[in-house]
Amino acid sequence: MNESNIKSLFLPSLLVLIGGVTFGSIFAANLFSFESGMPYFSYVFWQMFLGSMILLIICFITNNVPRFSWNNIKVFVFCAVLGMLTPLVVFNVVADKLPPGVITLSVALIPASTYVMSLLIKTDKLRLVSILGVVIGFGSVLLIVIPSSSLPISGAEIWVIFCLLVPISCGANNAFIVLLRPPEAETFSLAAGTMLVASLILFPVTLAQDGLHFFGNYGWQAIGSTIWASFVWVIVYMCFFEIVKRTSGLFYAQINYVIVAAGLIWSWVIFSDSLSIWVWAAVVLLFISLALINLGARSTKNT
Repeated sequence: MNESNIKSLFLPSLLVLIGGVTFGSIFAANLFSFESGMPYFSYVFWQMFLGSMILLIICFITNNVPRFSWNNIKVFVFCAVLGMLTPLVVFNVVADKLPPGVITLSVALIPASTYVMSLLIKTDKLRLVSILGVVIGFGSVLLIVIPSSSLPISGAEIWVIFCLLVPISCGANNAFIVLLRPPEAETFSLAAGTMLVASLILFPVTLAQDGLHFFGNYGWQAIGSTIWASFVWVIVYMCFFEIVKRTSGLFYAQINYVIVAAGLIWSWVIFSDSLSIWVWAAVVLLFISLALINLGARSTKNT
């Protein structure tokens, strides 16, 4: 790789680190919200709404107000449903059913899923080393599901399987965004539009499920976790659209290297989580999987 390529990848790589460390903390915020007694659909709605307001203020200041053209609306809806709402609902459903560190592992399968989706839409090539990475990645999940001693809560295996919705939806989001993203659109406006559409979709769902509960009514723990999660999504989606603009969805998927490590560290620091040997073995396999997928991507560039 020449010097110009190294320089061009510096900012995307930095954004991968920033986004990964930030997102790794959201699992702890979800657990705090659950403990406060706040209904999770209201929690999800308020973090999306607050995040969209933060981004809209930035857009007005920078004169990058979101444009609701048909091409932009497709991006907003696609990313809101697959890349944001699906993982949000999954994470909040399992917040009290799995340790935060174990939930974090589900996102480590996203690069493998992104690669498979890229093959299906023919934006990437078939590579044996990457296929091996996919197989090892799914094998790592089996290390969590099969051994009964790997999870501290009885019957939690089904919730680990439920967590696989996250890599499936996010993988599709990462693969297809390369085709959908309007090249002239700015990062702030795309992020703001996506979060605004997400909150609009959530509003009637929240009313139907729990009724709309104001997070301020559930104490400082609910207030803190909601604002915390809002800023997480603001940072992550700004990183997402900027990285995709400069590189690709597959490059962005590497953020999950950082999320896995950061999520486990956040879980250890905040909750003093104790994870079994099976979970740590799964972490090792996940990193091997991700390294193989990345190796395959580099080999394609050089051919």
